[in-house]
Amino acid sequence: MRLQSIIFLLAGSALAVAAKPGAPAAKPGCTVQTRACLEAVARSYIDGLVSHDGSNIPLAANVRRTENALTNARGAAEVRESFARTMMVEGAKEVRLFTDVAKGQVIAFFLLDVDLKADTGGGSSSTKAGDSEYKVAVTKPAGTYTVHEAERFRIAAGKIVEIEIIAHVEDGKGQGGGWPVERVEVVGKDAKQ
Repeated sequence: MRLQSIIFLLAGSALAVAAKPGAPAAKPGCTVQTRACLEAVARSYIDGLVSHDGSNIPLAANVRRTENALTNARGAAEVRESFARTMMVEGAKEVRLFTDVAKGQVIAFFLLDVDLKADTGGGSSSTKAGDSEYKVAVTKPAGTYTVHEAERFRIAAGKIVEIEIIAHVEDGKGQGGGWPVERVEVVGKDAKQ
């Protein structure tokens, strides 16, 4: 099998299958902006990345997402659609949330395990160029990577209005981090049941 360079497009860390036409929009998880409400909304986005399904993320119709200072999605439909291209995301870990209730903001720091597979052609299920929801192109060959994510969510009335992402890609899974093990939270296939 011939390995090709894969365009690893960063953004969102973002993650999930686009909502079907005519499907109801995700309902806000809460209407009073408490710490629990804000964090539940932010976690729904991270969960969507790992499950590859953005249909349950409460997004404002005019949501805007930027990554590394470039706008990569405008509007709820475009953000949700991008989650269909996150199949290479295998899990999120070391999730840390910092919440400012008064400003309606949550900052999430976490690591994503990513597995970029070779483009085998012929419509196989392998990851290939363009399968990522990321639009900021970083050329990476097939292989495993750890994406260090910092995402800021601005939330109003239980819906995400703005997503700002800063991401860094490192070769190999499980790289970096270093936060105490007793504080580690894992989301996805590696989560303890």
